[in-house]
Amino acid sequence: MRTGAAAVCAALALLVFAAVAIAATPATGLHKGESSQGRRVDVKVGTDHKIRRFRIDWKAPCEAPKSWWGPDGTTVKFPSEQPGDGSFGSSGKYTGKPDADGYRGHFKYRLDGKFTKSSKAHGTFDIRVRVTKSGKTIDRCHKSLTWQVS
Repeated sequence: MRTGAAAVCAALALLVFAAVAIAATPATGLHKGESSQGRRVDVKVGTDHKIRRFRIDWKAPCEAPKSWWGPDGTTVKFPSEQPGDGSFGSSGKYTGKPDADGYRGHFKYRLDGKFTKSSKAHGTFDIRVRVTKSGKTIDRCHKSLTWQVS
């Protein structure tokens, strides 16, 4: 029994070490890349190696036939989750201004990312849009993306 417990402890230690090894301290500056849609992504890192801004451009299909929201973009300033291991994340909501036809987007997003090298990061971004006109919901849109910067 002791041999089995020791092997389990050793395996767990290796997993923890591997998880730490794939994270990296972000390098200062602007890291540019693209999403799985081929659209612009950038991550700005401050001199304290914390993420200052994450920006992603996207386009989301809606429930109404042949309808889309976008192209649009989301900027997240100072993501709320930054534990210091190169990973970061945030979630939130915001509402856009109505367009000339009175359509307004109500956005809900989730961002997750991790620097695996000082200048390379990847992650996921999920956006949901509730489209209203005159206060009434008329459509819903959703897109999940992967992204990378270097």
